[in-house]
Amino acid sequence: MTRPLIGITSEMAAAGWGDRVREAVLLPASYAQAVERSGCVPVVLPSAPYHAADLASGLDGLVFSDGADIDAGQGGAGQQDGAGQLDPVRDASEFALMRAAILAGLPLLAIGRGMRVLNAARGGSLADRRGDNGTSPGPATWIARDVRLSPDSRLGRLLGPSLTARFASVPDGHDQTVQRLGNGVTAVAWTDGESVEAIELAGHPFALGMQWHPEQDEDVRIFEGLREAAGSRSAAA
Repeated sequence: MTRPLIGITSEMAAAGWGDRVREAVLLPASYAQAVERSGCVPVVLPSAPYHAADLASGLDGLVFSDGADIDAGQGGAGQQDGAGQLDPVRDASEFALMRAAILAGLPLLAIGRGMRVLNAARGGSLADRRGDNGTSPGPATWIARDVRLSPDSRLGRLLGPSLTARFASVPDGHDQTVQRLGNGVTAVAWTDGESVEAIELAGHPFALGMQWHPEQDEDVRIFEGLREAAGSRSAAA
């Protein structure tokens, strides 16, 4: 049986080769590795805002990766105060791709920034928090948090009622979170502080978003769920 083809969004940034610095398509290897371990074929997608429908029709599933803050106004989610570093080309590409994927019923997994794209693309809003000492963001670190999941949700059926998940933490940096849920978007996971840590899109075959980083874990059940949904779609085509 042919392995499902899973596109993974990326960012464009300067990268060095020897004494040269050039613009490059960048993605942490952990995303592609998790997709591959789950039995799928990973395909890294550069930002391409004018080809969203073609990409959606040529893939079996999508992973929207983490990254820079979203311009919430561009996403139709209202104004954002104190925005950090934005990437308008990536925003345009991922909002177009998200909408095309939803329209096509394409299975998708939205991680970190990707979860916020999913919510904003459905008209939801984002809360914007920043460290209060005025310093520049420090390097990201990984922290473990206990997460409570809705047992009736697709995510809860995949993972159980609770788990300890890995979150990226940037000291004194931006922390965009889901505020108002978008049309058809349901909250399905929370931390002790009751902040929304995962969402699902009602009526879609497989559209999950989460603040934590499942690609950093050995447990690939979420990616296996994506593979199953992508394989079922491919077989029905």
